[in-house]
Amino acid sequence: MTSPIEEGRKSTGAETIPAEMTAHFTMVIDPGHGGYDLGIISGDLREKDISLSLARDVEAAVLKKKKGSVFLTRKSDQFLSITERAEFAFQKSPDIFLSLHLSLSDNFVIYTSPGEAANPEESPAELYSLTSRQNRFVEKSRELAEDFGKFIKDEFKTEIIMREMSLPLLNSIGAPAVLVELPRSIVYDKATRARLTDALVKGMSFYAGQ
Repeated sequence: MTSPIEEGRKSTGAETIPAEMTAHFTMVIDPGHGGYDLGIISGDLREKDISLSLARDVEAAVLKKKKGSVFLTRKSDQFLSITERAEFAFQKSPDIFLSLHLSLSDNFVIYTSPGEAANPEESPAELYSLTSRQNRFVEKSRELAEDFGKFIKDEFKTEIIMREMSLPLLNSIGAPAVLVELPRSIVYDKATRARLTDALVKGMSFYAGQ
C-alpha cells in the first residue's frame, strides 16, 4: 500500500524528486510579527526581519520557476493583526498557507491546528465563522506539515518537532495551514536562507503533487 507521502512523487531512476506546482497553485506566506511587534530578539537578530526576509526569498524562488502564485500578508515592516492576516488569506483563496516565525528553542518546530469536530446543531454562520475555518482542513494541514518537515529534515539533518496547538491564526485559515518556527541559533546569512528556501519550496511542490 502506498503511503500518503509516497503518493505524488515523481521518480527518475533511484532519485525521488518533488512534483511541480502548477500555474494555478496559490500560496499565501505570512511573515510573522512586524512594525512595533519585533518578535523574538536574540543579539542583533529580530524575528520580524528574519521572517520577512525568508518570505521574500520563497516568493522570489517560486516566481522564478513560474509555477504558482505567491502572496505575502506583509511586504514591508508593518504591523498586522491576526484578523487582518486571516482576512488577507481568505481573499486570496490559497491552496496552502505558511506562517514563518522564530523559535524560542534551537529546534525547527512545525505547528498545525487540531481543529474541532463540527457540531451539526451549529448554524451555517457558526460553522464558517472566522475561528472555525480550519476545521475542514485539519488532515490536509497535517500532510502539509509532514512535507515541510521531510525536506527541512533532509536539508539540515535534524529532527523536526511537530505540534498541534489551537493557535488563533491557524484556526482562522480556510486552507491547509502550518506555522513553521525556525531555530534562533542559526546564522541567517544568504547561504542559510537559500537552503531554507529550497526546503520550503520543495515541501510546497511535494504537497502540490499529491
